[in-house]
Amino acid sequence: MTRSASRWSYETCHAFESLRTPTELIWDGYLGEDDDYMDACLAHALKAEQNAVVVSSHSLSKRLVRMVLNGLAKNVYTYRDPRDSIASIMRIASDEYEAAFTKVYTSLLLFDLFSGDKYSLLLAYSDIMDDPIGMTAKISKYLDFGLTDEEIRAVHLNTQKLAIERRNEQRRRTAHSTLDAEKMDAGFESMKGEATSAPKIDNPWRYSVLNEDQYAEATHRLRPWLLKMNFSLSPIPPWRPE
Repeated sequence: MTRSASRWSYETCHAFESLRTPTELIWDGYLGEDDDYMDACLAHALKAEQNAVVVSSHSLSKRLVRMVLNGLAKNVYTYRDPRDSIASIMRIASDEYEAAFTKVYTSLLLFDLFSGDKYSLLLAYSDIMDDPIGMTAKISKYLDFGLTDEEIRAVHLNTQKLAIERRNEQRRRTAHSTLDAEKMDAGFESMKGEATSAPKIDNPWRYSVLNEDQYAEATHRLRPWLLKMNFSLSPIPPWRPE
């Protein structure tokens, strides 16, 4: 899902694969969102002389979906409270509400597919934030790596560094004030609120572009997925007391 630590999961998978496959023999990258382009990239990757393919996307083509559902490809799917994802897209990408909603809705259709298959690994954004080493170990096991705790920790430290640098740059570009930017430089330590619910007073940016009516409307439209993901069904924004 968009804005759910999907880049982190891609970099983690790539780091693991790099332990057994030379980097020059890994076909990797972001596939974009267009079905034809994704299939063309996949066809090229499968014909190339690479030993492994590690790619990421927020929307998979029918061919890629079939590969996952038939156990021909490993699939790590990350997700979070979809309202949080909408707010994050609006803030980071400057999308309007409906455009951001559409992106998240597309990802939720994939959630329905992958949550019911026996081949995909689904990781919640809150679990990644709360226990990144544990989730790194989970990916390692899913990818059939027999690694020591130290090797898993080394991969975690590398991907954490990349994630902190990326997150700080994103926040810095969208800072509301100098103080806001200074807090962002603290990296993950600035995430004082629950990862998928209410931001605390010193972490206000996550819902700053999603107004109360939009939050309530999104809650109504997303109810089936909020139930499946065990998120709050209250239409009252978490930054306001009920």
